[in-house]
Amino acid sequence: MLSIIDLLDFMDLDRETVQIVNDATRVSDEEAAELAKGLLRSERGIQLLHEMFRDQLAAATEQGQIGRERHLRKSYAYFCRKYPMPGLA
Repeated sequence: MLSIIDLLDFMDLDRETVQIVNDATRVSDEEAAELAKGLLRSERGIQLLHEMFRDQLAAATEQGQIGRERHLRKSYAYFCRKYPMPGLA
């Protein structure tokens, strides 16, 4: 049986992206990994992932979760480099 780490490595997903999907949808890690993989296949899916990151970043800011906000900013910066917002390049 593959672990979630094995799945992420195989699918070229980072843990933070899967966690964003997991937090937004409240599904299991395995389901979040599959959903994230599917979203990365289309421009609209990538846009949705950007929205998930921004929504959770805004919530962390609003709730005064400084550590989470800082972590999300770093994670989102990495995601943006790897998957730029479609239509802005």
